[in-house]
Amino acid sequence: MILVGTAGWSYDDWIGAFYPPNLPKRAWLGYYAKFFRTTEINSTYYSFPAAPVVDDWARKAARLGGFEYSLKMPAKVTHESLLADVATAQQFEANVLAPLKAAGALGAVLVQAPPSLHNPEHLDRLGSFLGALDTGAYDYAVELRHSSWLGEDGYAPGAVALLKRHDVALCAVDGPSMPPFFEATARHAYLRLHGRNRDIWFSQKQGLDGRMNRYDYLYTREELEPWRAKVSASPGTVRVYFNNHPRANAVKNAKLFEFLLGLAPEPGTPPVPRQAGLSSYFTGEP
Repeated sequence: MILVGTAGWSYDDWIGAFYPPNLPKRAWLGYYAKFFRTTEINSTYYSFPAAPVVDDWARKAARLGGFEYSLKMPAKVTHESLLADVATAQQFEANVLAPLKAAGALGAVLVQAPPSLHNPEHLDRLGSFLGALDTGAYDYAVELRHSSWLGEDGYAPGAVALLKRHDVALCAVDGPSMPPFFEATARHAYLRLHGRNRDIWFSQKQGLDGRMNRYDYLYTREELEPWRAKVSASPGTVRVYFNNHPRANAVKNAKLFEFLLGLAPEPGTPPVPRQAGLSSYFTGEP
């Protein structure tokens, strides 16, 4: 099974580009879910969601029918403690992941390692952290973000073996920070696409050449084609999230990628939403 979506859905600049101008913000998720079955929630990285928030996500997913959320592990665990705060990670499992899983609304869980997590000095720490998680119950993915985790033609063998041992996916990344390696290490796979604005990716520049920020990028069909082949050949569930959100580019590219995978009509033809009653949105090929 291949699930394609975007990293988040609540962006004001999507009004008119994706969301109808008069659609209330509270209805955005329902509208989004008519086109996609999954989304990546980034807010859990910044703060631990309260129980009423988790319950609300579960209720909304139940109404949408078969919709799921993938969540980021809180920064308190990944960045502030450098994976040493196992207690908070286990609390996240018990208070956030477990209720969503029970409601059938949980996708995967992304552990976004900071660039300060290096190989090999932190390999044992990563192993101890994963060993403290319930990787059998939850689909965990780890995004390694420092070049020390790379080998000559892929990720370092020690890291790959560690993730395989814990049945944790190695998050594949399309963007300027890491090479586009796609390695199967678990029963599921996880891919994030950030865009290819290399000239401003590592700077604080905004609005360069009319771009809103470093994520303001629209992939071409040719750029996505290699990922189509990799994703199609991957066993198990594959979750793909486009993070190039400015101007609703993530939506456009997600639908284009679904077309390349044979999951949706070609952009430029009338869309086939998951539920009836939508006005047309895609009017031309990206």
